[in-house]
Parts: sequence; structure tokens; C-alpha cells
Amino acid sequence: MSIFNSKLETFGLDLSDRSIKVAQFKEKREKLKLFSYGRCDIPEGLIVNGEIKDELEVAELIKKTLRTSNINPIKSKFVIYSIPEPKGFIRVITIPFAKEGDIEQAIMYEAEQLFPIDIEESYVDWQVLFSNEKEMRVIVAVVPMALVDSYSSVMVSAGLNPVAAEIESIAITRSLISNKKSSRPILIIDLGKDRTSFIIFKYPAVQFTASIPVCGNEFIAAISRKLNINEQKAEEVKMKCGLNFQGECKEVFKAMQPSLYEMIRYINKLTSYYKEHFDLNGDISKVIICGGESKMVGLSSFLSLQIKKEIEKGNPWINITFEEGKEIPPISREDSLVFVTVLGLAARGIKEF
Repeated sequence: MSIFNSKLETFGLDLSDRSIKVAQFKEKREKLKLFSYGRCDIPEGLIVNGEIKDELEVAELIKKTLRTSNINPIKSKFVIYSIPEPKGFIRVITIPFAKEGDIEQAIMYEAEQLFPIDIEESYVDWQVLFSNEKEMRVIVAVVPMALVDSYSSVMVSAGLNPVAAEIESIAITRSLISNKKSSRPILIIDLGKDRTSFIIFKYPAVQFTASIPVCGNEFIAAISRKLNINEQKAEEVKMKCGLNFQGECKEVFKAMQPSLYEMIRYINKLTSYYKEHFDLNGDISKVIICGGESKMVGLSSFLSLQIKKEIEKGNPWINITFEEGKEIPPISREDSLVFVTVLGLAARGIKEF
């Protein structure tokens, strides 16, 4: 009997170079409560650019995170885990109409042309979004087999049973995009320590994704060099000043300015590319920001001024109906920006398993 025929108590696990995050929802009368959530830092070198270097040590840290998670320890063995964004590729493609038995061949041919990865060494998944007598629009996801297998292996080493793997961007959109349908495209910017990821979403799916190395660590390094202070102090100064360019914070802003404007140039390039290649009428309706670096003071105002778009901080509770009397999430809106991906993974578990 397939495990997918039963209702499983799954949880989400977001694994990155820097941290492990976990979350679990429980459902009661079609309403949810956040049963557990937690975070554990990962020492440098155990995971590098998404590749696990020490499986046993990472497995032990996963066990620790589950034991020490907030509200309740997580005892479920059924995990839905994330694939890091730069390692997976998502694209909506258009192919000539094909009969059911011929769709796979048509998609694999297009995937070989589009994705910078060996398709024969990858897992490929797809879903038909639209079809008529002439053409089909299909969302295609491609991830390296070696990476997925290594992540599944570390889960098993931690005593877990992997039931699904999901590219980060899909989990993020599940968290942040309202279930109310909108025909206009939305740009999500996930600002992290090691990278900044961009997701363009237009109902009903992610259209495409991209990542750049402009990130929190780059800001910290720039501040450290300019002010001649160590990186720990630079981190403190960054969080205190944010993008305030007045008084003593002026030099901090100047240090980050080149990286910030590089990000702005990339955003403009990205939105132009989307409009040209995907949707001639596809002006981005708004921009949603998330990730730990999105908490930086003044970032929303700076981005709005530079790209002339509405900016809002992500709300991962937007699609959650809480049980009566539990309407206020146990994680603050600001702190939950760090848990966006794992909350999306946990929500998938409630919907599908």
C-alpha cells in the first residue's frame, strides 16, 4: 500500500548553507495551528553552495533542531524538504500541442535547450497549465539527481522518511501569494545571507527564477572594509543603521551603496527580460520582499524609490486560517520573514498528505 494513500503528519525542513529551519502545522476542523517551529545555525563548511560536505554532522544537527523546536518537539518522521534555489531551475515553456503520450518527449527536448544542466543527470517534473488545439503552456522543474539524492540521504541518516522535495521558490510562493487569483505578475525578492533570489509569479505558477550573489554577507564585508572593523561589528552596525544615510550611518550606507545599485540594475534587467520574453503586457504589479535581510531598516523605501513599484514585506500567514482563539501567529510578522520557505513546505504537507 502506498504511503500517499494515508493522511500523514508531515513537517517542513528548510536546509541551507547557514541554517536548518523546521515547521509543522496541525489541522483541526479545517483550521490550522502552528504546532512547532525551530531554527539551528550550521557551522561553516558543513554545507557549501548547497552541497552537503559532512552528512553525519548535518544529520545530528537536524535531530537536535527537531528535539529543541519551539512550542512542541517534532516527532513526525515524514519530511518535506527544500531544494536550494540556485540548484534547481523552473521555467514556464510553450510547446506545440502534443498528445498525452508525446508530451514528455516534447518537454525533454525543450528542457535540453533551455536549462544549463545535464537533463540525463537530473530529475525533471512538469505540469500542464494551459492547452488548446495549437499549443500548451507547461511549468517545468529540473534539479540535479546527485543533489536531491544527497539531501534524501541526510534525511534518512537523521531517521526521517522523505515524502517530497520542493524547490524553494514554490514553497515561498505558497507562503506569500494570496489564494485570491490575480492575473498580474508579482516579483518576490528573497534576501538572504548568501544570495538574493528573484521569483516572478503569475497565476497559477512561478514563471521563472534567478539568483545573484548580492547578499547580507556582501554588505557586511563592504562595511567591514570601509569602517575597518571586524565582521561581527559590521553586522551589528548594519542592523542598527540599515539604509539610513544620515549622521553616523552615512558611511555605512556608502559602503553598501555599490551592491545596492547592482541589485537595482539586476531587478530592472530582470523585469525587462520578463516583459520581452514572457508577457508583453506583463508589468510587475508589486514586489514582495522576504528573507532575513529584508528586515533591514529602510530597505522597502529604498527599493520602492529606485524601481518605482509598490513594495511590501511578505506575510506568510496570508493563506492560513487559524483555529478559533489562535488568530495571532506565535511568530511575529517581522521574525516570520526568516521562516517563509519552511512554512510553505509545512503548508504543503497539510494540503497534500
